[in-house]
Order: sequence, then C-alpha cells, then structure tokens
Amino acid sequence: MKFLVLLFSDKNEFQDKTKAAAANFVVYAQASAAFLDLPLSKKLIQDHIEFKAEYTFADGYPAGFAPEIIDSGAAAIMAQLCKTASAESAKKPVCKDSVFDIIKGDVNSFEIETEIAGADYRLLRLDFLCSSNLNALAAESLAKKLAADGKQGLLELDKEKLGEENVLAICEAAARETCVLKTVPAFYNIQIEGRVFCKKSFSPYKPCEERMSFEKFEALAQKAKAFSGQAVLSLSLFGEAALHPDFDKFLLCAAGAGFGVFVEIDGGLLPEFLQGQAYKNICSALDFEARKKIYFAVCLDAASQKTFEEFHQGDLEAACAAVKALSAEFPETYPQLVRVQKNEDELEAFFRFWSDKNSPSNGKIIVQKYDYFCGLLPQEKTADLAPIDREPCWHLRRDMDILLDGSVPMCRDLFLGEPLGNAFEDDLRDIWKNKDALLAEHVKKEYRNSCGNCDEWHTFNF
Repeated sequence: MKFLVLLFSDKNEFQDKTKAAAANFVVYAQASAAFLDLPLSKKLIQDHIEFKAEYTFADGYPAGFAPEIIDSGAAAIMAQLCKTASAESAKKPVCKDSVFDIIKGDVNSFEIETEIAGADYRLLRLDFLCSSNLNALAAESLAKKLAADGKQGLLELDKEKLGEENVLAICEAAARETCVLKTVPAFYNIQIEGRVFCKKSFSPYKPCEERMSFEKFEALAQKAKAFSGQAVLSLSLFGEAALHPDFDKFLLCAAGAGFGVFVEIDGGLLPEFLQGQAYKNICSALDFEARKKIYFAVCLDAASQKTFEEFHQGDLEAACAAVKALSAEFPETYPQLVRVQKNEDELEAFFRFWSDKNSPSNGKIIVQKYDYFCGLLPQEKTADLAPIDREPCWHLRRDMDILLDGSVPMCRDLFLGEPLGNAFEDDLRDIWKNKDALLAEHVKKEYRNSCGNCDEWHTFNF
C-alpha cells in the first residue's frame, strides 16, 4: 500500500515529500496547519483503507487538526471535474476548501468516509491554519497555553492514543482561553458620516451633521493595518457613508491599505450615487480584481413599492436596476432585507427573486436579523434564530467599533456606554485589551446587564 503526502503551502504550491509513484491515495494538508495531529491522521488513514473510501475527512474539529485523504481513482475523477468546471470556478486560487468544493459538485460519485468529533467545535469557528495574522496569533497563544498547563497541557498528552482524546483536550483548552478566542480585530466598523438617508432607521443612533475627516481616517487605517494585518473595514456604522463628500477617498484609502471594504448603502440613494463623481472615481481607480474585495449591501427591505416606502425614499424598480448596474462593476453586491414585522410577509418573495442566479445581483442576497440594541429599540424580530447553547459573543471577539469622534464602545449595541478609549489618540492594542474582562465572563457563561438582554452574540461579521 503506497500513499503520497501533499503539503499545501500558503503560496499555492504542492510538494511531493515522498517522491512516490503509483500511490494508492493522497494525504493532503496545508503546511500552515500548526496542530496537525498525527494520531488523528493515522485514524483517518486506517478508516480510509478499511472502508475502501475514495475521500475521507474529519468533521467538527477546528481547521488545521486533520488532513484529507483522497483515493488515486477519486483524484482522477476530480481532475475531470476541474476540466468541466465553469471558467469563474477555475480561476479561484487553491485554498483549504478546494478539494471538498470540487467533490460536492458531484458528491454522489464518491464513496465518502467521515471521522466525526466527539464534541462539535464548529460554532466557535476556531482556525489554526496560520495563513493570516489572526489565526497565527490564535495558534501561538494556544501553544503557549498548552505548554504551561501542566497535566492538561501539550507536553503531557498521550501521543500513542488515537487522536480523539488528544485533539478534544486541545479543543477544550482553546474554547476556554480568551487569548485564543480573541486575537486581533477582524472587522473594523467605522462611522464616517452622521447623516442618514433612510426614512426608518434600524438603529437608535440620532443623526447629526458631523462627519469624520479624511486625514483622521487615513491615520486610523494605518493603525488598524499595523495592528491586525488582514481585516475587513466597514464605512457604514450609524450613517450613510455615501453621503460623505470624500466617500471615494475613504473607500480607496481602505482598499489601498489592503483591507476588504464593506459599505451599506440605501437602495433609494443608490441610483443617484451611481451617477455621481465619487462612484466614477472609484471605478476608474480600481481594476476588476480589486473590486472583488469591495462589498456593497444595498438596503431594500421590501419586495413591493408600498413596503419599500415604509423604509426608504425613492422607487424600488429604479433601486433594483441600480443593483444590476452596481453588480456588473462590483461582483460582491448584495441586496439586503432586515426582517421585521412590517416586511415579514414579503420575505419569501424577496428571497425567491434575489436568490435566483438570473436576478440583478446574480443570486447574491443578505437576509439580516433585526437588532433591538439590548432594549433601546422596540422588539420587532419575527423569529428567534439563536443557537440553543450560548457561546462567547462574536462581536467582543472580532469587532472594533469606532464612532465619529474616535471613541470606541464595548460593542455597537453599547455605543452609549463608557468608551474603552479613543482610536485617534490611544494605542489600538490597549483599547482592544479592555474587552478581555467582559469576554472572560462570557466564557464562564456569565452575562450581566445589557449582555444578558442581548440577542446579537451569535451574529457574525466576516
């Protein structure tokens, strides 16, 4: 029985470590997997052979703990599937999900075997593939924790046992550690404009005529880049970013710094925005590949003109046409509906229309839950979609919200509370550490004051 080991590096290169010919199967893993577990890998190989599988993988574990096993015959089938894939799919770079993405295109053609974790850690979205600053810091923090943890630590784990006990011990350590769950911000939610365009706001923030200067934003973007490395930067916290007279400069600055950029724009404003100079400047400055990192969420919230007028100004048909025009230039364009009682009857129609591949957005769509800001707004949600078991808040773990004056609240829902610091004046690392104590309470399943009245803990931004 021969097998070929392929280590996938972050530079999209494949290395044949064994130089074996006519291998029976491939053991495929990323070279950046900091906690690739040998006993678990052996278990996967044993199952693959015993059950004569064509593709074997582990499910429920954090990314980077186990390889994938691919039969040589299955590899030949996958090669043919790659040849028949769409031109757009063929252009995608190799990534951690590439193998399964190919297989699921014709999943019934493969004999698949799965090693399921004794506990499901998918909700924590732990990722120990050190391909980003965020994940590398999490892996480093976990390694230090395990090494210092005595009998529960990495040095005391039984290497001879099959992977289940070892891996679950590591997962349990990761799930308890704030320094692993929270490394650096992955999402900067920044308010650049105090004005709004919509008729009905879904936030308790009171609009104002103030705005952030480009000079302060430019310095802030540099600080965020130095702190996080890779991240998504939103320009749409509590204001209509496209109303800012320097909106194009803000967006191009964020994109030029290497951030993904997220913008919410009112559907009623979108037709006018597409005719303006700012939009023309953005299109002329960014090539099509760069535009793929710009995410537009177009706030429509309705499937009929009557309901559209409950939330927005303008014409829904014109807004839909503008979505089509925007999608042609920016492929990551998403029509958005926030579910509330006034539009719940139109949810199905909205979903059916926009999720169709032939829709103006090419099938892209966002259906967002309503946030009542821990009681600051009336409760208008139509369904409770929260998981049964509560996990530590995603927004404490990944988001940094920055208001017009640079003040940083604990989270978006607590924007009226005492700020953690000022992003213009203070070190972002110091501000970020000020969330640790509250997150530690969440890890212990203690939820005091507003946190106990919050239902946003399970929502996820990038």
